Amino acid sequence: MSDRDYLPLSATLVKTLTDKLYEKRKAAALEIEKMVRELIAVQNYEQIERICKILSEHFVLSQNGNFRRGGLIGIAALAIACGREAQRFKSYLVPPVLQCFLDNDPKVRYYACESLYNIAKVLRTITLSYFNEIFDCLSKLVCDLEPTVKSGAELCDRLLKDIVIETCTQFEVIAFIPLLRERIYVRNAFTRQFIVSWVSLLTSVPEFDMVQYLPEIMDGLFHILGDPNPEIRKSCEILFSEFLTILKTSQVQPDMFEDMTRILIQNSQSSDDLIQYTALHWLREFLNMPKCHQVLLPHSAGLLSAVLPCFSYEDDNHMTITKMVEVLKTQIQSGASPSRIIALGWVHHLFECLQDQMASHIDVLFPTLFRVLSDPSDESPTSVTTAYSPPLLRKKGSKQQHQYTTEAVLLVLQVFALISTSNRTNTDRNYNDYFTKFIIVLMDLFRTDRSLLEARGSFIIRQLCMLLSPEDIYKTLSETLANEPDTNFASIMVKILSSILLTSTELHDLRIKLKNLQTIESADLFVCLYKTWCHNPVALVALCFLSQNYDHACTLVQLFAEIEVTVDFLIEIDKLVQLLESPIFTYLRLALLDVENNQTLIRALCGLLMLLPGKTDAFHVLRRRLECVPNFIDKFTSIDKRLANLSINSKEKETINDPRKNINFDELQQYYLSIQNRHIDLKKQRYRYAPTSDGL
Repeated sequence: MSDRDYLPLSATLVKTLTDKLYEKRKAAALEIEKMVRELIAVQNYEQIERICKILSEHFVLSQNGNFRRGGLIGIAALAIACGREAQRFKSYLVPPVLQCFLDNDPKVRYYACESLYNIAKVLRTITLSYFNEIFDCLSKLVCDLEPTVKSGAELCDRLLKDIVIETCTQFEVIAFIPLLRERIYVRNAFTRQFIVSWVSLLTSVPEFDMVQYLPEIMDGLFHILGDPNPEIRKSCEILFSEFLTILKTSQVQPDMFEDMTRILIQNSQSSDDLIQYTALHWLREFLNMPKCHQVLLPHSAGLLSAVLPCFSYEDDNHMTITKMVEVLKTQIQSGASPSRIIALGWVHHLFECLQDQMASHIDVLFPTLFRVLSDPSDESPTSVTTAYSPPLLRKKGSKQQHQYTTEAVLLVLQVFALISTSNRTNTDRNYNDYFTKFIIVLMDLFRTDRSLLEARGSFIIRQLCMLLSPEDIYKTLSETLANEPDTNFASIMVKILSSILLTSTELHDLRIKLKNLQTIESADLFVCLYKTWCHNPVALVALCFLSQNYDHACTLVQLFAEIEVTVDFLIEIDKLVQLLESPIFTYLRLALLDVENNQTLIRALCGLLMLLPGKTDAFHVLRRRLECVPNFIDKFTSIDKRLANLSINSKEKETINDPRKNINFDELQQYYLSIQNRHIDLKKQRYRYAPTSDGL
């Protein structure tokens, strides 16, 4: 071509643009940018189109490598100079650059990535009209052997994702699915990661409704799930979990379930454990959806052929229960939050249906399950997609993670409940030896991890009381804490247990049993709790109030004179006064009407009143309550007479078969004093070894 054919590009500019040195080509590109800006200013679009045609046809598509490199940087400069007007020339900008993506020269491929990035930044939404072509090229460049090319492709990929998210209403998913369905079967690890990231992105945006296209890509995703790379497997596993979560709440056509069921049955017979496990879990979730039953019925034979081999004990390639436990254990330990929930659900299901076969795996799973209770993991379940998710979706991460954690803890407690009631060797007991072991290990966990105790301690104990007998839970906890060497931990545990006992609806029956003490068993339960409650004096008084042992409660309040009164101690009394005003203690407040027979109750409440600072709300609440007692002042002036009447009444009660008379309160009082002396001695030891302010 002659110099005239390149006009309005001068011969000098053409020579500089095709120079071997990058700096000279860059200078020529800047000159082109300046020239185009001037043409834009006078709206000379005809000349700009001519420049576009020259750069694309005679430079970018040239057989000369230097011409291609110069053309790529020049056409990018032209796009930048055009700004919003660049869409007029899109046919000259994007297609020629895409042809260079597969050039034999790695430098040309890199400059093509750089050029497309700059062009896409200008065109933004217009770029989506070439989305399939760009996606196809990038899926090949992400596995390029040249690191610079791969880096450039990843840069373009991130920009393209941003554009798709920004203009989601203009992106045509339906036109993209055929290409995705074709490319999803590639074997290259980098391309697979690239494809999973795009599917995850599109799934995170509700407007795209990717679930409706799931049957078309599900089989390909199972192929990716079997990739030997752990990161790819984990990313694909999270993607399956997200699809399943969406599927449960969306309106899906029955024929879609039929198509997916065929794919799941096929992959449930895979030799890869994770593929088989995922397919079986999906089939189980389908069976739990009433809307799927009619669709799944014709596939009953296939479902059985998928499930039954998994419970075989033959030494073959199929997953045995032992292998399932190993896979589930791995997922619980290191899997993402959604997959951990799925694994825990399977463990629960196995213990529920196959108790005998699972008995030998209890010791293997025990430590792993306990680790879930204290797991502080803050991993976001949407970590694959949050980088390109809209801001509103990102904010849901922490809330969703909290839901995953709560669900995981609940599943673990349900599994422990099943373990505790299975294969009992002693028919006289409600639970097996694992129940006691579980309580002991739980206490050790609370003792060593105080943050767990504060964050989830009360929740765990309440859930256990819902799953198992509250009486057995409290009795075993009390027996475990009775000889607790760490008195401070024992006091904290008693405070938590007392709060749950006095406030939770789950423990209503237990409160009634302790309130009435009508049987020998209930009296024994009171004594058992009493010995542990001795670690916390205020909780012990609350227990005596609950069980209507007002005489002993009065004695304990008087013994408060020997206790060091701290701020925490006064706070506990304050909370107790608030509890006395709750519906649970209605019977205690009504007992104040019978002044003659409840002098010790009144004295105990007055003792609490004397301990409280006069300016606190609790002081005024309790004072007003006592002022409502009939003839309050007169009754106290004749206390000796009233006590004499009490002794007469007590003799009359001795003729009645009252289990309370079997309780030796004098002995319990001595036990209480010995426990408090232990607290005092240990506190002195801590003070003795604690460093002073001057470091001595």
